Amino acid sequence: MKFCSLTSGSKGNCSLIISEQSKILVDCGINLNTLEKFLAEENISAYKIDAIFVTHEHNDHIFGLDAFCKKYRPRVFVHKKGFLELAKKLYWTNHLLTPFEEDFRFKDLSVSTFVCSHDSSYCVGYRFDDGKNAVAQITDIGEVDNKIVNFCKNCRLVLLESNHDEFMLSNGDYPYLLKKRIAGRFGHLSNEKAAQTAVKFCSCGVRRLLLGHLSQNNNTPETAFFTACNELEKNGLQEGKDIKINVVKQFEKSEVFEVE
Repeated sequence: MKFCSLTSGSKGNCSLIISEQSKILVDCGINLNTLEKFLAEENISAYKIDAIFVTHEHNDHIFGLDAFCKKYRPRVFVHKKGFLELAKKLYWTNHLLTPFEEDFRFKDLSVSTFVCSHDSSYCVGYRFDDGKNAVAQITDIGEVDNKIVNFCKNCRLVLLESNHDEFMLSNGDYPYLLKKRIAGRFGHLSNEKAAQTAVKFCSCGVRRLLLGHLSQNNNTPETAFFTACNELEKNGLQEGKDIKINVVKQFEKSEVFEVE
């Protein structure tokens, strides 16, 4: 299995997962030309994308969905509880939408979901398991508990939101209500909460953690990374030994991670 973050942040989100039988995207919040360019850089024809798995209907996750589906016509999966609000925002994609409710199998992948506390109609994180390895992606989540650890158990790679630094957000120039929304239980995950989750991941089989969906105004890649490293150290753990941590960015495609 391979995983690549094509873009991750408040201005667009899209990830590529490659297994022996499947090439899929998680979200499509990226314009068509850029997505085609990124896929070509990995020697992948956009016609070979088998499916897109949508987390929720916010624009930074579906911005390029209609244009991509109009041209390439992949299957598009969305949870049944988020189907209606997503369909309202689309035109070319509607006849390709496949709602689901329970965990299911797509080609060689077992697909399961995690309900995220977020101010959308219904937001999910995804886990994909090919029978040998598993990866998970969970962003746009205001709070975490041990359920997320259980969901990610034995995932070799997890992309987890690390949206904002709490101090930068509280002392920044955002309006009060926006700050409250971001920091609230239906908003976005802070560096501090992501770091605490990283500690828990060390004991459940996660080998690599990608910190994503960073705020451009209330975070930096360095801040997210060192917050996680410091929390690991406080708990007697070491980045690179107990868990590997990378930060994925808004305007840079990540390396392709081999999941094994």
